[in-house]
Amino acid sequence: MTFPSGTTISTLNLDSPDDDPSLARADIYNAVVALNSLIASENSASGVVVLDSNTKIPGSLLPTTQTPTSTLTLQPSTGIISIRNVLRLYPIVTADLGTYLGTSSPSAGDLVYLTDGDAGQPCVGVYDGSVFRVIRLMTQVGSVGAAFTATSTLSAEAD
Repeated sequence: MTFPSGTTISTLNLDSPDDDPSLARADIYNAVVALNSLIASENSASGVVVLDSNTKIPGSLLPTTQTPTSTLTLQPSTGIISIRNVLRLYPIVTADLGTYLGTSSPSAGDLVYLTDGDAGQPCVGVYDGSVFRVIRLMTQVGSVGAAFTATSTLSAEAD
C-alpha cells in the first residue's frame, strides 16, 4: 500500500468546542482511514520506512545497487568517506580511456583501473589535471597462496 499523499482531512467540524459531534463523525472516520493507510504503507514501495532500534533504516530495505542518472556525489559532513572491505574499480584498457563515461572529461583526482596502463601491465591511473598518471602495482600482498586478509580504509576530504 502506498503512502496516503494528497489526502486532506477537514477540521472544520473538529476545531471548536461548539462543533456538532455528529458532523465531526465523517471527518474522524476519514482521519482513521488515512491513518490506517499510513500504517499499512510501512516498509513498502512508496510507503514510509520504519527505523530499527538503532534509529537506522534496516539494511534489508536498502537496494544493493544504485543506478543514478547523473554523477553520484557523496558529501558527508565529516569530509570522510569510509569504504569497508573492497572498492571495486571497473577494469578498462588504455585504448578505451576517454570513451567511458567520466573518463572523457576527467577531473583531477579521478581514479581508473587499467589492465594495460603500465607498459602493458595492470595499474591504477590517477588524473593529475592534465593527463592520467600510472600508480604502479608492485609487490604482492601477503605470501604466495595466502588469503588476502588486509583491511583498508579509503578517505577523502570534502572541498
